[in-house]
Amino acid sequence: MRPAELTPGQIADFLDTAFQHERGGDGIGLTLEQRTTLADYLGCHEQVRAAAWDVWQTRLEASGTDLGDAEYWLDVEFIEPCPQEREA
Repeated sequence: MRPAELTPGQIADFLDTAFQHERGGDGIGLTLEQRTTLADYLGCHEQVRAAAWDVWQTRLEASGTDLGDAEYWLDVEFIEPCPQEREA
């Protein structure tokens, strides 16, 4: 996975897959490598994170998913601090 090559919509797809899987939904989640790569990338690229959230939020609203739970998961449980910030 190369997150820099993904559109916000594609990132939202990955986020939804991971979120649904981690919340007990059916289906296969992301591999540990995919999850780490995407989490690190979003932790370093706030504008990309915001664009993906905008797309994903619209989808979540349409499905009736609790936005607060999804946003908490994204910001606290999923995204990792930028690797450069972890080293500082």
